[in-house]
Amino acid sequence: MLNQYEEAIEWARRAIAIDANYPPAHERLGLAYGYSGQFEKSLEYYDNAIRLTPQDSDKSVYYGEKAGAYFALKQYDQAIEWGRRAIAIVSNRSFANGSTIAALALTGHEAEAREALEGFLALPPDALGLRTIAAWKTTQARLMGPHSDPAVVDFFDRRIEGLRKAGMPEQ
Repeated sequence: MLNQYEEAIEWARRAIAIDANYPPAHERLGLAYGYSGQFEKSLEYYDNAIRLTPQDSDKSVYYGEKAGAYFALKQYDQAIEWGRRAIAIVSNRSFANGSTIAALALTGHEAEAREALEGFLALPPDALGLRTIAAWKTTQARLMGPHSDPAVVDFFDRRIEGLRKAGMPEQ
């Protein structure tokens, strides 16, 4: 899906047309809209995925993605709320923790951000293993392209800024 958002949007729309109750199609459409800078539109599809998903562990992913969309929109209180919902289900999710910790740090709750970061770093890493600023930058480079929407670049840069402010190690 990297930098092929139009194709991803079309795939997800076709999948929803075949089965409107298939949560991953709604989630993929939310991701595609988010990575193309349409964060408000992505929220609608994350909500659909959440509504259609009976398993809490799957909801944790969608909650975390919703936290990221709110973070991108600079609605930090909402980002914190949805990030905490994701973390309450699966505590070591990198993206949910990243958005939550960064939002706390950027809203002046630095002590709480540092405490949340320490707790996150004490957990076993998830599959992404985003435990350093360097790892976040590598992930950003992998997900961004030369034609990335400036709002998406800003979202990643602000999240890294917040994580750095909370005390995430550089290496």
